[in-house]
Amino acid sequence: MNNDFIRLKNLEGELKLTQMNKNLGCSVTSKELVFQKPHMTYHLFLHDIVSMVPVKLDSSPISFRRQNEVIQSAFGSDYYKLSVKWARIVTRSGVVERENMEFIVPLSAKMLSYIAQYSGLVAIT
Repeated sequence: MNNDFIRLKNLEGELKLTQMNKNLGCSVTSKELVFQKPHMTYHLFLHDIVSMVPVKLDSSPISFRRQNEVIQSAFGSDYYKLSVKWARIVTRSGVVERENMEFIVPLSAKMLSYIAQYSGLVAIT
């Protein structure tokens, strides 16, 4: 695990799955979803997810730039756009809570199955 990841001490619910590489981590409990990147953690409650839509990215890795940090999309192959009512952002400087955020994140099939099981979202096909 990357030592630059900020760990959350108290997660609600039972831990179901954690997947990590050196640049991105993702954990799901029966109540929460947590995304970690170096020096920043995004904390969401599953009941705050409004929608999840598959997003098609180019086959080559994409780099995202935030301030002086470059993040590559090499974590997974299936990306989803998550819209949430509320999210907590934890940095070394403190905690910020934001409403109405969107994330484009890689999620494995196993991670998706846990999110579907505990979030209450319904697939529309």
